[in-house]
Amino acid sequence: MPIFRLPDGRDLEYEVRGPGSGPVVLFHHGMPGSAVPMDTVLGSMTQSGYQVVTYSRAGYGTSSPNAGRTVADTAADCALLLAHLGVDHHRVVGWSAGGPHALASAAVAPEHVEGVLIVASFAPFDADGLDYVDGMGAQNVAQFATAGQGEPAVREIVGQMAAAVRGNTPADVGTSMASLLPPVDLAVLTAGYGADNAATMDHGLSRSDEGWVADLTALTSPWGFDLDDITAPVELWHGALDQMVPVTHGQWLTAHLPTAVAHLTPGDGHLSLAVGSLGEKLRALSARAPRPLLDVPKGRLADGWT
Repeated sequence: MPIFRLPDGRDLEYEVRGPGSGPVVLFHHGMPGSAVPMDTVLGSMTQSGYQVVTYSRAGYGTSSPNAGRTVADTAADCALLLAHLGVDHHRVVGWSAGGPHALASAAVAPEHVEGVLIVASFAPFDADGLDYVDGMGAQNVAQFATAGQGEPAVREIVGQMAAAVRGNTPADVGTSMASLLPPVDLAVLTAGYGADNAATMDHGLSRSDEGWVADLTALTSPWGFDLDDITAPVELWHGALDQMVPVTHGQWLTAHLPTAVAHLTPGDGHLSLAVGSLGEKLRALSARAPRPLLDVPKGRLADGWT
């Protein structure tokens, strides 16, 4: 995958998928994850005419680590990447741990982000009135219990969870992460999405666990921006059966994002909500965008496309 050299000398790997022109979407992956494109997730967007830019957050894949990075720091990296690609106006999509990063993109670069789609997003760790782990499966309860316990505790739990997913089959992952997967999500994991998910996670964790450690720390620390800073339209989707990021997170975000339109679906979990449907969800966002769909310059953005 292509590498963008950031001004401070760090490398940021990325990929671009979709048609050679059309509206650009920056996709923020989950935890763990990487720039490796997942056709079962991105396909509905590219087939709808969107050009999708994926990237690996610092410490995942071949992206250089960035010790102490905040959610806003990652959004700043992405703003530099989009500028490098010659993209002015674009939309952002964030799934799961990518949700806060998508919101950060809108806060960090409000003049460039035309709309935000967040799917099964985490709320802030210190969200007033929210029991953060209520309704989460056991693995995530244990993961987030390390907040404030220091780096060794974070590394220990991440190491255990990474060992449960790295190099394993979707069926093995489903067994090891059973507490996080209601039946509707287990069915998605053991279908076509499972292989895509394994590829993007294995690449993200191929060099080390640094990306996951940094993600967990960033999610449970101040994000580096205020939700009130977001002025772009936000489409928020959350499934009532979600055991990775409980629906209460989506409800809290709905109440604290003035521009959000919420869609809370009773029959979906964390995976079933997103796989195969992001293109349709983007169309709802496009209807609210401040400008019509734009073609973008091909130039560097088209390099390396498939």
